[in-house]
Amino acid sequence: SRAMRQVLINYAERRKAGKRNRDRADFDVAQIAIADEQRLDDLLALDELLVRLEAEDERRCRIVECRVFGGMSIAETAEALGISPATVKRDWQLASAWLYRELKGDLPTL
Repeated sequence: SRAMRQVLINYAERRKAGKRNRDRADFDVAQIAIADEQRLDDLLALDELLVRLEAEDERRCRIVECRVFGGMSIAETAEALGISPATVKRDWQLASAWLYRELKGDLPTL
């Protein structure tokens, strides 16, 4: 999951840099389903948030990596990280809410 995250981030960074510097060779990554610039921007924003999340709570960051970049289920994530499925589920919910709030800004209070 961490390797996939790094591959995708490197790809997004090269694509963004390639738009500014056309002399650089661009490699073919047709198998990666990132087609438009907005998705590249979203991927880079997610990576920045994961760096911040990792500083606050490394386990939640690893859970997000497993779930988002590794496509793992809650049970698979729990096994990979050596924690209980209940902990993964709880931390996934907290991390998802944190990421949503950071991406969308503070939600209005009712």
